Amino acid sequence: MTCSVRGGRLLCVLLATALPCSVYAQTAPAKPPEVAKTVDAFVGRWSLKGTDREPGGAEPAPVTATFDCKPAALGAAVDCHIEAEVQGERVEAAAVIGFSPDEHVVRWMEISSTGEYHDHKGTWQGNELAFEPLQYSVAGEKATENLSVAFPSSGRMTLKSTTRTAAGDSVLLLDGIRDANASK
Repeated sequence: MTCSVRGGRLLCVLLATALPCSVYAQTAPAKPPEVAKTVDAFVGRWSLKGTDREPGGAEPAPVTATFDCKPAALGAAVDCHIEAEVQGERVEAAAVIGFSPDEHVVRWMEISSTGEYHDHKGTWQGNELAFEPLQYSVAGEKATENLSVAFPSSGRMTLKSTTRTAAGDSVLLLDGIRDANASK
C-alpha cells in the first residue's frame, strides 16, 4: 500500500487498520442458534411482579420490576436496564446478557445500585436458563446466589433468585409479561 504525503496519510492509516477487521468480518463463523435464542428471549420491555422474602421477615414483601432490554453488539446480546421497587426502596441495575459461543454458556453481567457486581453463567435447558451458583460479596458479606429464568410461554418470564448469606436465605420470585406494544 502506497500513501502520499498530501492528505493521504490519515486515509492510509484508516485503511490499514480497517482492512484486517473487514477480512475477519467476512470469515467470522456463523453464530450458534443460542445467540438468537437468548436475544429473542430477553429483548423488549418486561413488567414483573412478585415477592421478596428476607431472612427473619414475617411475610414476603411485594416487588414490582421492569426489564427494558434492547439488542446490543449487532444482535449478539441484549443491554437491559432494570428498575425495581423492593420493600419500598428503588433499585436499579444495568445488565448485558448474551450467549458466549466459546464457553457455551449464557453470560448475565450486572451492576446494581446496591453495590453488587454479578457475572452469572448458565445454560439453556429447554425454555429455562439455569445459572451456576454465583459466589460474591457485598459490603464484606459473603453470599451465594442461585438464579434461574424461565420463559414458560411466548411473552412470559419467571425469575427466581435465592441468595444465601450467614443471616439466611433471601428469595426473590418474579413473574411477568413482555409489553406487546413496546418496540423491540
